[in-house]
Amino acid sequence: MIRASRPQPKFQEKRLSLIQGQVQVLDPIGLHARPASQIVKLVKESGLEITIGRPGQEFAKANSALRLMALKISTGETLTVEVPTADQALADSLIAQIQEFLKAD
Repeated sequence: MIRASRPQPKFQEKRLSLIQGQVQVLDPIGLHARPASQIVKLVKESGLEITIGRPGQEFAKANSALRLMALKISTGETLTVEVPTADQALADSLIAQIQEFLKAD
């Protein structure tokens, strides 16, 4: 049996960098519905597959408020935000906005 070889792509797939940042949950209620929905809106507008989680544990895609709230994040916890982009300024801006959503009212 002769197998046909697969055609090679004419371009190399670009690999994006993964920029990480830390945010602290300052809201006395923790990560609840309002900040979760604000984060989801920001993530969807960015078009990036941003993830959030505790360092060393499983991360959740930040495009779903239910996924974020299922992490059961409490006040005072430090979270890692992963932004899949090579644009440092964009990642810094997104991480700063997420931090704003997690501040106390």
